[in-house]
Amino acid sequence: MRNLFAFYHYVANEADYSYGHRIKKFAMSFEFDENKLANPPLKSDQEAITSFWGIYRWPYQKYNRYAQLEGLEQTADETRTMAKALRFITSARELGLSIDGGLGWLAGPDINQRVLERGEKPTVFGDSRFIAEPKTKPLKNSKASRSSDLMASQNNSSAWAANERMLQEAGYEGEALEASMRVLMETEDATTISGTTQPPFDRYLSPLTLEGFRRAARTPRSLDNGPMLANAEDFSQLAPLISDDEEVYSEELQSNIAISYVNSGKSKIENYPLKPDDLTNAQREMLLEIEWAQRAFMQSYAIAIIDNPFTFRNIESLTIARLPNRHLPILRREDFWDSLPELKKLSLAIIPDWRDVVKLPTSWVQDNRLPPSNSVSGVYQLLHEQISHRKNITTLHFEWLCGGEYAHGLFSRNQHILAAPLVSKAMDMVNRAHTPSVLMLPHVKHLSMTNCWASPHIMCKFITSLRKAALQSLTLDSVSLTAPVALNAQPQPLTGNAANPHNAQQLAGQQAAANQLMANIQGALAAHNPNAAPAAPAAVGVAGLQLPLPVVNIVPITPSEWLVPRTGSWSHLIDIITPGITLAAIQFAREMGPEPEVREPTRLRKLEFKSCGYIRLPLNFDQTVLDHPDMQAPQIHAIAKRVNDIECHMMRPLDSALGVIINHMAPAEEATLENAWQMTVGGLAHSELASEARLDGISNPGRGRFEGLIEVASTSSSNG
Repeated sequence: MRNLFAFYHYVANEADYSYGHRIKKFAMSFEFDENKLANPPLKSDQEAITSFWGIYRWPYQKYNRYAQLEGLEQTADETRTMAKALRFITSARELGLSIDGGLGWLAGPDINQRVLERGEKPTVFGDSRFIAEPKTKPLKNSKASRSSDLMASQNNSSAWAANERMLQEAGYEGEALEASMRVLMETEDATTISGTTQPPFDRYLSPLTLEGFRRAARTPRSLDNGPMLANAEDFSQLAPLISDDEEVYSEELQSNIAISYVNSGKSKIENYPLKPDDLTNAQREMLLEIEWAQRAFMQSYAIAIIDNPFTFRNIESLTIARLPNRHLPILRREDFWDSLPELKKLSLAIIPDWRDVVKLPTSWVQDNRLPPSNSVSGVYQLLHEQISHRKNITTLHFEWLCGGEYAHGLFSRNQHILAAPLVSKAMDMVNRAHTPSVLMLPHVKHLSMTNCWASPHIMCKFITSLRKAALQSLTLDSVSLTAPVALNAQPQPLTGNAANPHNAQQLAGQQAAANQLMANIQGALAAHNPNAAPAAPAAVGVAGLQLPLPVVNIVPITPSEWLVPRTGSWSHLIDIITPGITLAAIQFAREMGPEPEVREPTRLRKLEFKSCGYIRLPLNFDQTVLDHPDMQAPQIHAIAKRVNDIECHMMRPLDSALGVIINHMAPAEEATLENAWQMTVGGLAHSELASEARLDGISNPGRGRFEGLIEVASTSSSNG
């Protein structure tokens, strides 16, 4: 980030401005580093006071800032400098922006080793040119055995450095610094030192750190049981997950899981420096100051564009690759979009707010949790108030950067999916006691959405309105539908543990309750068979921890079945909106139905689907239509242990509007999608993404998800 501000200082102060006109694509980024958040820079909580009796510590009278972040905020606040720098980028056609302040979902110890080794960097313009450095696989036990000694030495070093910095801020330098350190320790009756630079700090504890020790004492001891290595039984359970076509071998999967649980499943609590559900005060302060600096940056960025409408008159594409929802109000200014008169393409990827950090009058920084689904309102307002009526914006992309199939980690993948911003509130998607206003985009010709969900009736209303307007192509990537909501229904959040289970996909496990009769039958059969294995417990925990479902006899689906789609299903929706062949036309061609009515003309020529399917919500409406008819199998031991060990550190999704992917689709609907529109169901199972998903506990990645393309030739009348 310092290099970024140095760049525009350079551009703003050079005499010839010879480089600005050469820039065709210009992007700026301000992103936090989770590794640095785990180990924040040193900052004194107290100041050193020199008195007649010695040197003692005392809390600051005013909030003490991180020097680097304070400098960034001051630099970002220089609106004139930003505006002057951007004034010379006259030849640019594309603008990019990437902001991430760490107030969304934090992974913490929930790390997918394969993703970590891949080392991809976030991109702004298309594919990244970044080549990740090869990482070694540290499987040696000697490294784990030295971890406690290394941690102890780091703690001593950090404590010494923190107090040394405090004395430097008080004005002590050179020889006086070492002497003042001795005086400080003697004043506080600490262990004296002679001729050493790294004192033993066993007795030298700041009062402000005691709460951390109290919290550690209250933490469950599940993390003190040594490294979590998968055993032979675990790998035998994983073997059926690998198909012969994938060229993925048991040895590789075994190695990857062993690495994951040796590296990120270490034995000591202190080996998790970043606990998302229990941030340290230093981490909260760092997030707060990052948010301050980013807010100043966003304001300067918006004003710089507003003040230079002539410079940006040729901008045709704006890519907002990452942006926290909290900064959207800055972009809801009319004059900001008026300064981009030739903008044709807008890409918007939003990070929903999971927390808010505020500084209290006492200078204590408080961490408040927010429902992520509240972010739906901010995006809807931006699209409704500023984007929908602008005739120049004809290509629009939107996605949530939170959860879903592309997220990493046991506690994130396939879950925490937010509603598409088609209505002003997330719960309006399923509340049929009233009729909410649905987003209108009358001028958008090319629309794409990624990683979101919608109810069937809202999605149908939204796409039907686009079909009658200017829409020519629609791409849905990892978009899911809910079960149909009955007319006049007003679903309420589930109560008790079923409402928001910490390990998200416990929701998916609720299908077992819907099939309790089958469970009773299986139990009765086991009781009459003394040689049978004991019944497996119901699966609890993270999504997809169940093993592959039992093989059942496949009953052929007849045309009379797949030609009649379930109301509210994907096949039903596609049949309504498709520009190509319909189910009624197929029935007529097979002499199974009357000739269909002529459909209204439309400009829509292309429908593309990528890994679309269904989600379940923690709401009390009938979702049994999504249930798989078979019971879930038991969890994989190593993954279940990993879940239990880090669960207490992970953020809790206290939100009833977050969806969970259901890896199931009824055979009749699969037949409809495959036979009517040549879709592919379950194609994700043979991808690199599927291999990563298995390490995150998803036993059947891609099952129940479909992809495909429906495209018809354009006509002269349709392009009018």
